[in-house]
Amino acid sequence: MKKVDIIGLGEVVIDWVTEVPYFPKPDDKVDALSENYFPGGVTANYLVAISRLKGLCGFIGAVGDDFYGDFLLDDFKRENIDTFLTIKKAGKKTPVNFIIIVQGEKSIVQSPHMQTTKIDASDLDESYIGSAKLLHTTIIHQKVTERAIEIAKKYDVNISIDLESQIAQRGWQCLKRILLNTDVLIPNKNGAKIITKNNSPEKAAGILVKKGIPIVIITLGKEGVLITTKKFQKKIPAYNIEKVIDTTGAGDCFNGAFSYGYWIKGWDLERACKYANAAAALKIKKLGARTGMPTQLELLQFLKDKDINWD
Repeated sequence: MKKVDIIGLGEVVIDWVTEVPYFPKPDDKVDALSENYFPGGVTANYLVAISRLKGLCGFIGAVGDDFYGDFLLDDFKRENIDTFLTIKKAGKKTPVNFIIIVQGEKSIVQSPHMQTTKIDASDLDESYIGSAKLLHTTIIHQKVTERAIEIAKKYDVNISIDLESQIAQRGWQCLKRILLNTDVLIPNKNGAKIITKNNSPEKAAGILVKKGIPIVIITLGKEGVLITTKKFQKKIPAYNIEKVIDTTGAGDCFNGAFSYGYWIKGWDLERACKYANAAAALKIKKLGARTGMPTQLELLQFLKDKDINWD
């Protein structure tokens, strides 16, 4: 068992990705421009972003007992992500997601096996979680998440949550026990809208902070991110990229780079968000959720070229 700074609890999947000139209508056909498969999964992508920046991290989750499972475990090893609590589940299938890219923008069909190929609460290891600085999760498997957060709180481990729309649909009453234990909540725009029932990112963030979440960072895609605390609210603009190839994994990349900057480097919120925006900008220049995720040198060079205020 390795000592890691950041632990991700959640999902790892195979992404089948196809680029098409337009989204087909019912009973229509369209010729694909490309077809590829990549390692993916929101939490796994997040950890890859951290590891490429030389952060020490580990994945808690499961793969199936199949070729794809072995492929994902091997990829974790190549990316220097600890797999102490990555469990191969006998008789289960590794999830495969289908991603359709139209002019750089993604649509995702998620595998049903994301809900069935999972770890149990009894698989969790207190000493592994308790020795980390941060536990990050997507709440995809709620009972396991609740138990992991109990352990983290026992050992004063910080908690961050990536809240996407399909999880937010469970509603505040279902999720509040988890959300009120987080130190940083990072919903995307739709997730924030759904959990608060408010269409304004500014108002939605304010609602969440008033409920007791200390830091809310809403990702806004090409508009950047919105930071909200009890003391201030500020939008950090995205870096302009002339040609967007694939937005898949951009939010995961942002979250990983933010966590590295904020929790490992100890930067303030604004600096960590600028750093993370730059990482996401580099990511979207390449096809695949992880392909464009930068190394530390690539990211710092980009900031040097694009941001005169970065030092």
